[in-house]
Amino acid sequence: MAIFQLIDPNDIHTAAATWSGFIYQGKVALYHVLKLLNEDMANVRYSLQLDSLEDFAIVEEVDGVISPITLHQVKAMKSRLYSSYKEAFEKLEKRIDDFPCETAYFHLTTENEKSVDEIKREHPKMDIYNNYDGNCFCPLDEIDEKCEREISEYLRKQNLDHFDTTEIRQIFRNNLESKISGRIIEIHSQNHKEGLNIREGAYHLLIPLTDFDAILNSDPQELIESKDYYLFLTQEILNQYYTEFCLEIFEDFEAQGEELTEKNKEKLSKYLSQINGLDKSSLLNFIQSILPNRSVKLDTIKEFKDFNVQQDEFKYSFLQILLELIESTGTIGKNLSWKDNEDLRYTATAIHAGHRSKHQICKNIFKNINDLDIEVPYESNMLITASIDVPSIKNQLNQQYKVEEESGNKKNNIVKWFDIGLISLDNAKDKIG
Repeated sequence: MAIFQLIDPNDIHTAAATWSGFIYQGKVALYHVLKLLNEDMANVRYSLQLDSLEDFAIVEEVDGVISPITLHQVKAMKSRLYSSYKEAFEKLEKRIDDFPCETAYFHLTTENEKSVDEIKREHPKMDIYNNYDGNCFCPLDEIDEKCEREISEYLRKQNLDHFDTTEIRQIFRNNLESKISGRIIEIHSQNHKEGLNIREGAYHLLIPLTDFDAILNSDPQELIESKDYYLFLTQEILNQYYTEFCLEIFEDFEAQGEELTEKNKEKLSKYLSQINGLDKSSLLNFIQSILPNRSVKLDTIKEFKDFNVQQDEFKYSFLQILLELIESTGTIGKNLSWKDNEDLRYTATAIHAGHRSKHQICKNIFKNINDLDIEVPYESNMLITASIDVPSIKNQLNQQYKVEEESGNKKNNIVKWFDIGLISLDNAKDKIG
């Protein structure tokens, strides 16, 4: 039963995470919501609260008063060490002191070196969530499957077995996640733009569990035809790649006995917030701008798969560049670039060689700019890549393509691009730090 109390949102230190992977915490929240719906449909009277009392909370609102039912903290870390979580455990226990509720759960992605019983003895006020098919942890790459299993169970219980196919389960999951991810993205974006004002919004912007129930009872064909469907999927994979990148870096630093600085964590978080704040048109322009060597399309499922930014491009080129360079004075989608001592301008890209030669990449850049009307930073002198150095695209192509400079038309833009070069991250760091 809810414990009704008056809580001042301004007394809450927001749980908005900058490092632990808020897209993963959204997936965990969805999993728990689905569990609640499958356990008892009477649970639709509750709501989901994000990034306020905790990473997420199940709450009940009666006559404008919000009361917590359960608090949930999510840590998307690969560490098995108890010491890596001890401070977070203590903070969660403090939360349940400050905001009394039925229980407070800690969600792990990796099995801890201590057993659940051992952790419970050290932290008796909280519980390790152990409802992952009997396990007390759930790796990042298993949460989608577990959510879809719960969706299948829901469809069976509601006599909607005809929708219980692999494709439709995925459509439902994507739309359910969009309900959560869209809210999390909005909260995080507002956090960076408005600072402490996020507390009020995060506290009151609840998602009724009836919203999830409504999606699960919708026509899946109508869901997939939504104009925002592929936009959400794109935002989701970019956040997924970001989370995976952060976890990999954490693991690498931990293996070396080092720790990434809070400054770098915050820097990456700000960049991701800027990406999440882009509308559909701006998001397409952003992806195309970091992939001048490829064409980008996102209107169909085939285009989403074949013409979108790929994992290696985004993680091991673009994000790696943002991590290792000093923070740009510009923002993503608007003047994200750096200058060296000679006043030359450098722009980050997601160009990743893979199996393509330097010549082919330069040829693709020229062809792409020639064939497509895309917005690119023409003022750039060098495009930063993962590992490719080409002093001049023009020289690399051996003047194979002749372009006459005609002021005021597209050919003039091609000339400007033709004069730029590509520079590897390692060499760019020597120039701009």
